[in-house]
This record gives sequence, C-alpha cells and structure tokens, in this order.
Amino acid sequence: MNGSARQQQRGKGKKKASSSFIYESHENVPNVLPRLLVFDLDNTLWTPELYQIRQKGLPKAGKEIWLFEGAQAIVNDLAKHQQTRWSNVELAIASRTNKGDWAEALLTKFSSACGTTLAELFPHREIVQGSKRKHFQNLKRITGIPYDQMVFFDDDARMNLGEISQLGVLCCHCPRGMTADLFRGSLQTYHELKTSSSNDEPNPWMGLILSSTNMRNQSSKKQVNGGSGVGSGMDDETTLVTGRVKFYSAAKRFGFVVDKKEKEYFFHESKIAYGLTVETGMRVKFETMLDSQGRSSAAIESILDDSLRSNDSSNSNAAPPQKPVEMVQMPCFSMAQPFAALLLNGIKTVESRNNQMFLDALLPDTKVLLHCGRKDWKDMEAPRIQLRQQGFTEQEIDDLSRLPNGFTKGSIIGVLEVGTTYESSKLERRGLDLQERVVANSENIGAFCTPVSNAKWLKRSIIGQGNPGIYMVQISKDSLPDDF
Repeated sequence: MNGSARQQQRGKGKKKASSSFIYESHENVPNVLPRLLVFDLDNTLWTPELYQIRQKGLPKAGKEIWLFEGAQAIVNDLAKHQQTRWSNVELAIASRTNKGDWAEALLTKFSSACGTTLAELFPHREIVQGSKRKHFQNLKRITGIPYDQMVFFDDDARMNLGEISQLGVLCCHCPRGMTADLFRGSLQTYHELKTSSSNDEPNPWMGLILSSTNMRNQSSKKQVNGGSGVGSGMDDETTLVTGRVKFYSAAKRFGFVVDKKEKEYFFHESKIAYGLTVETGMRVKFETMLDSQGRSSAAIESILDDSLRSNDSSNSNAAPPQKPVEMVQMPCFSMAQPFAALLLNGIKTVESRNNQMFLDALLPDTKVLLHCGRKDWKDMEAPRIQLRQQGFTEQEIDDLSRLPNGFTKGSIIGVLEVGTTYESSKLERRGLDLQERVVANSENIGAFCTPVSNAKWLKRSIIGQGNPGIYMVQISKDSLPDDF
C-alpha cells in the first residue's frame, strides 16, 4: 500500500472518532437489550485484517491498524455508560484469527475516550482458530446466557453468521466494519422481536441475519451527537455513489461496478450488503473505498428500484428497458438438489430440519423464496428409493428431480408458502405418511417439520449465493409467478 493510500484509510478509521458516541441520551436506548453483545475483530472492529499485515512485530495501533470510526464510537458509549445504560449487558469477542497473540496485545493498546482499554471492556474473549460455533458454546457455558439473548456482529455472512444464526443468535452483517446505524438497528430489532412476542409464543426465534437492507428500524443518523456531522462515529462521511454493475460472477465471487464517469471499482461478494442478489447490468448504490493494497474498491449498499438489466451491460449507450424494474425484498432459504426440484414440483410437501429455523422466524403462510444450493444432497439415491416405493417410474423420478431448462444450481429458483413448524415424534417419523411427504426415510427426517404449499417456479432463476438459515434478498418483482 502506498503512503497516500495508507493515510486515506487511516483517516477514515480515526478521524475525530475518539470523542463520539452512539446514543444522544439514555431515552434513545431500547428498553429491552440483549444480555450479551459479541463482536468479531478483523474487518468488524478494526482494519486491516491481521493476516494482511506483512511484518514480524506487533502492528502499531492507530498507525498500522485502526478501529473503524463506528467501532470507536460504540466502544466509547459502552465504556462511558458501563454502569448505567449497559449495566446488564455483558461484552465478548469471538475471533478466528490465526494471530491470536497480536489480537490480545492490540486489545490492550486500543481504548475508549474515557481510557478503558478494549481488553478491560471485553472480559469474555474467544480468540482461537476453528469454529465460531465452538466460541459461542464456550460463551454460553461461561456466562450462562442463552443464545436467544445474544447479538453477534461479524463481517462474514456466508460462514460465521450463517453458522451462529442456526444457534438462535440474532446476527448482524457488517461488510464494511461496525457502524453506529448497524449497532442501533440491531438493538432496536432485538427489542422489537422480544416485545412483540405473545403469551402463546413467548420466545420468538431470534436466529435471523440482519443487514443494512433488512434492518427493521434503523435509528436516524442524527441521533449520534445530534447529527453534528464530522466525527459522529457513523456514516456521515461515507460517500454513496450511483453506478452500474459492469460484471459479476457468482461462481468467481467478485465483480466490478462503474460510476457515472465509467470509473471502475472492484468488489468481492463479501462486500455485497447481506440479502442482496446482484446481477450484471443492475444499477446500484455503492460506497467507494480503498482495499488493503490501496486500490479502488466498492461495497454494494443497495439495488435501485429502477435497476436496468441490459443484455449488453458493457455498452453504456445501450437503450434502457421500456419500464423500470420493481424490486421486492423477501425471506429466502437454501435447499440441495434433488429436494429443491421435488418441492417445486409438488412432490415434497414437508421440509424437516434438526433446528428451529422456521419456528417463529416466519409466520405461517409467509411467502418464502427457495434457493437451490450448488452441492447436491449427500445421498442422491436415497430420495429415489423413496419415490420408487411410492410407485414413480425411473423416467418420472428423473423428470421430477431435474431443474427446468435455464435454471441452475446456485440460484433462487422458486417461491412457496410455509406452514406452522412443529416437533415431530419418533413414532411419526417412522410412519410412511411423513416419509412420503418429506421424501426421506426416518433416519433422515429432522425433528422439526414445516409443511409447505403453493410452491411455484420463478419465471427465471436468479443467480445468487445461498446462506444457512433464513436470510433476506431483493429480487425483481417480474421474476415472480404472475399469481403470486
């Protein structure tokens, strides 16, 4: 990274952040707060990621590695009001970095505006390579706090958040590091989920993944220092640019966007706001930044409602379509083949899982998108055996298990309605009725069963990454079946 690029990045992470806070007053803080807040380190609290620093000695805090401006504001608020507004909230770090010694040392070097070091502020620390699931199992054991009373912030939606959301932890995707809006919005969403529960459903499923595009109720940026502008600890200084996706490959997991002057910016799929499905030719809003090597890069923030999908996206003079493309945001989940095709062809009418993924995360009769995973089910012969027992011929099984022409794995392919999730008994799982509806034998039927109905293929498949659990995506409304 050249000196100029390093200075620009350093300024972005440090400028006036040391004196900023998250909430203007205690009245702005949600009434119901999580009991444990857990933060990742690399590209969440600080930047660059430790593995990107090519030196033998410990990097210098504030010079070679720095806190994101939003992260600094959050740390300031948590430290200053530790005995008041945050008195019932515990704090933890969960990091898979391979430079654990550096991470522990740096936590003693960074501090809040009132002088509390991050090592003092975060007493619970799981900084070790391996699974984040193991980190959270340890945190639950040490603190005694259940998963549904935790909130987790991380920049890796595909692996880390996907894995932890399955435990029932409310997660927030921070592709550009911690920001005040993401922090406030996550706490507000936690408050709404907990206070909206009824006597019949006192413990709503919290295993959702939040992002800037699906946050329930983000607070106004003006709440930070009264919206005083520079140094407010949030996105007041970030620059959102309107442009076009020049190229994107879901298989290669990267792409390029261009602004109105045709300046090109690289982006990785990890820099796409969680839940967005990006396609070549779309008009998007993105934030410009410098990557760890000082190169121009982008983070895709949102898809414009009038997004253009030109077949020749490299031609900036291509004529726009006759009418704008209307985008809709919907929940989505992923399923492997052949079950995805069997469900949309009306053969599979119950989805079973060993976790409560659908329970309370979605109300009955909710319309949900279906993503077809890139990898097939581990035992492709098992569902064929079940279908043969039901009287289907080999040709019928082939036809019902196949994706239509033009549809590919690694894409959103259909839409359906989910029913009420229930816990099945061992006796029911041994019965032929449930086995036929799930298209699986008793050993492969999960404990939690969810009826599905009104399953239909989309008009066209939409390439996009799948994720564990329920996640939100934006797709064009014209790709949905007409009667949906």
